[in-house]
Amino acid sequence: RHVIELILDMMPALSVVCSAVIVLFGAVCSVFIFCEYLIYYAAILQCGWPGIDHGAPAAEKSADGQPNAEVLRAMVLSDTHLLGAVGGHWFDKLRREWQMERAFQTALALLRPEVVFILGDVFDEGKWSSPKNWEDDVCRFQKMFRHPSDTELVVLVGNHDIGFHYDEQAFLIDLAGVSWKDIDLIPSVEDAWIFF
Repeated sequence: RHVIELILDMMPALSVVCSAVIVLFGAVCSVFIFCEYLIYYAAILQCGWPGIDHGAPAAEKSADGQPNAEVLRAMVLSDTHLLGAVGGHWFDKLRREWQMERAFQTALALLRPEVVFILGDVFDEGKWSSPKNWEDDVCRFQKMFRHPSDTELVVLVGNHDIGFHYDEQAFLIDLAGVSWKDIDLIPSVEDAWIFF
């Protein structure tokens, strides 16, 4: 009986503590969701495509006042330097890749570019990469930078992807042309000039 009375006496204090813990837990979860997911929408919603007026007469403009001329919506990324199996700490990789994937996917959803160019140095460890590590890196890249079928992804190979300026690995140059599946890959700067 004394135990029951003691528990009943403690109930208001436990109720306050439980309420505080629940509020604190809710606040931490809300901050986490905002910082790890919603912040990308808040940042990218401030971006948009520029209005282009080619000096077209009013009769040649659409209802929203924009010229009817076709405009290509292109997004350009560079030097993602995804860490590999050799030098990348697992938590650093996890954090960087989460942030890159969320930012990229949010930009795709909100801006809907027609083409995305990635201008080389997708990976950071081409010099030390084995064929197995390369395939793993490409799979991670394809997961992070997945895109709808109506958005073209064009990737230029950089020096960090295939070695470094003085130590390019021939097998990576060969793999660069065959491993990317549905991505338009430009294997060298010389080819990029021809492509553009």
